[in-house]
Amino acid sequence: MSSLTLARRPRPRLPSRLLAVILAVMPAFAPCTLKAQTTNPQEISSRDVEPTFKLQAERNLVTVRVVVRNKKGETVDNLRQEDFQLLDHGKKQIIVHFSVEKPTLKATEPPARESAEKTTPAEPGAPEGPPPAFTPPRRFVGLYFNDVNTGFSGLARSRDAADRFLQASLHPGDRVGVFTASGQKPLDFTDDLAKVHQALADLRPHPLISRDETCGAITPYEAYLIVEFSGIGSTSSGINPTPDNDVIALVADEIQNCSALPNPPSAEEIRMEALRVQSESETRALVTLRGIESLVHLMTTLPGQRSVVIVSDGFLSQTLGAALNQISDRALHANIVINALDSRGPYVGSAIADASQARPAETNSPSLLALKEALMKEEALRESEAMGTLAQDTGGILFENNNDLEAGFRRVAALPDTSYTLAFSPENLKHDGAFHPIKVTLVSPKGLTVQARKGYYAPKKAEDLAAQEKEDLQDAVFSQNEMQALPIQVNTQFFMIDKSNAEIDVVTHVDLQQLHFRKEGDRNLDNLTFVTALFDRDGHYVTGQQKSLELRLRGQSLEKVLRTGVKVETELNVKAGIYLVRTVVRDSESGQVSALNRTIEIPY
Repeated sequence: MSSLTLARRPRPRLPSRLLAVILAVMPAFAPCTLKAQTTNPQEISSRDVEPTFKLQAERNLVTVRVVVRNKKGETVDNLRQEDFQLLDHGKKQIIVHFSVEKPTLKATEPPARESAEKTTPAEPGAPEGPPPAFTPPRRFVGLYFNDVNTGFSGLARSRDAADRFLQASLHPGDRVGVFTASGQKPLDFTDDLAKVHQALADLRPHPLISRDETCGAITPYEAYLIVEFSGIGSTSSGINPTPDNDVIALVADEIQNCSALPNPPSAEEIRMEALRVQSESETRALVTLRGIESLVHLMTTLPGQRSVVIVSDGFLSQTLGAALNQISDRALHANIVINALDSRGPYVGSAIADASQARPAETNSPSLLALKEALMKEEALRESEAMGTLAQDTGGILFENNNDLEAGFRRVAALPDTSYTLAFSPENLKHDGAFHPIKVTLVSPKGLTVQARKGYYAPKKAEDLAAQEKEDLQDAVFSQNEMQALPIQVNTQFFMIDKSNAEIDVVTHVDLQQLHFRKEGDRNLDNLTFVTALFDRDGHYVTGQQKSLELRLRGQSLEKVLRTGVKVETELNVKAGIYLVRTVVRDSESGQVSALNRTIEIPY
């Protein structure tokens, strides 16, 4: 008995490469028409309708990626679910999903073969020829060089170290992009090492507002203390905070010694200059943070594992906590890890004694000299706080106080040999947008260390069904994990339209035996949503379609559909090339999601 099949329709042309845009406008796609003649059209419809029932799926699933290392720093690969404990706000959680992930890439799906005419897709298990000669992208590393706040020495040393690391350590399936705070000459994600090498070689400092290093100039940290500091509390390094009048006395003494003025400047004049210096410092920092946020936003639409590596001499961010929280929030929701490398190398014991690290103090007072040295040490530590905050918030690491920058890149950019994915569903989660600290521990630590994300943000309000479905679909499409909550089969074929253009046919068959229909009168209700997305060899979204199938089946029709399943066919017009086809199916009653990947090669 033949399966139910959806009729083909030409796909609309889409203006954007981002599937997030597609998911937002999916209802605009033309509905599909069923070919089957034996089923009442009112029982199976492709009309886009607002569901009238409450979603019963388990929501608010939180995913945590965990890396466990031994005392030698080697990853541990033999742990099981029962070896882990997961706490949310100190309360033990039930781990509802557990998997072990290794970077070894699975064999890709064999490509579809060229045919002059459309043919019936091959049966599952039939030989389809050799695999294509490329590895689909599975990991994206965005190198973000802070050329606005980093000097030539730090930039040159870090770019050379990055180049050496990538030449020796890039894995098949890795894609690297080079981005800068100034926006100069960005390189989109690629596996072409020659392009990456050139992009790194082109890096130069681009200080939008140059830092004043002349004799007697107020440093950004001194300006921060003068403008903001109240003299209460303690700093991150344990140095007691300095009242602003002490800093003013230091600055006044330095200016008088540098300029040979008969009288030092007034406190009001120093405060006005401090306001100008702090404003310039905040501008440089904001430019840096906005660039990081833009890169994180760009990477949310990439499949597979994604990480950002910030490379910087550091910058002050004491007044920019809200901006840091916004970046962390976006990265956490998109499961993007932010790592950072401090390109300054080790901190010296005495900042004053080493003129290469900072401008020497211009004061003859022993007490003010001691204060100056303390402030310079504190400033060096404060300048790496923003990078450390972003790394800590998103489960990444900060490599600092070390001159071996190549080893640093191995730590912040290399893929761990083994990682574990844990997931839990918080009970009675309030939709208040609050940050929830989470902690992952081992039942028997045995000298092992655990690296995991530090927390997550609760949703600000309960989402409606459409928003929940869109979130599920987008997360599933941009992941590369294959899932079979519902048994699905995906077959691909293509035929050439002309020498450089082709049409790809993707046929998805769904076995409905595990579908949880909802009974309403004499009808059995459920909706199936199909998304087919196409990615190029660098993981960039190319095109895609979404189709929705509404099932309102009576008893006899239900029995038939359970025996035959349903098939949905999608047609995509593309240029010649090698593509990753990802098909995602979701049912609305239980929220079950299935996803499969296929590789197809269109010859030139």
